[in-house]
Formats: sequence, structure tokens, C-alpha cells
Amino acid sequence: IGSLGKSANEAGVQNVTVNNVAFSGTTNGLRIKSWERSSNGFAKQILFDGATMDNVKNPIIIDQHYCPHNEGCPTE
Repeated sequence: IGSLGKSANEAGVQNVTVNNVAFSGTTNGLRIKSWERSSNGFAKQILFDGATMDNVKNPIIIDQHYCPHNEGCPTE
């Protein structure tokens, strides 16, 4: 789930279920990322169930200060 809050007026994400997923030899596993700025966007009722990881560099990432390449980042 990514790039939440990039626009000030965007829909949220809710009621997402991820079941029985496997990650092997990946950089990232389960991930939620949102821009650090005021927005109508949200993430709620997200369920990850039965995830398995094998040789995953970043198994779980929840990034509330997302800003790719440090360009156009909102001020803190």
C-alpha cells in the first residue's frame, strides 16, 4: 500500500486483507507508506495474516515520512 497522502484530497485505503503470502529473496515484504503532509487520505483496518519471509531484507515497513529520492518532500 503506497504513496498515501501524495495529494491533499484523496481517498483512503481500508478493509484490506492479505492472506498466506510468501516473500523469498526480496528487498521488501509487507509495506505501507504515506507522505508526511496534511491529507484526507488514511489507511485503516489493514490485516496481514499468514505471511512468511525467507531472505527478505526489509520484512515489514511502515513509513509515515515517505519521500522518494528526497525530492519535493514536504517540510516537517
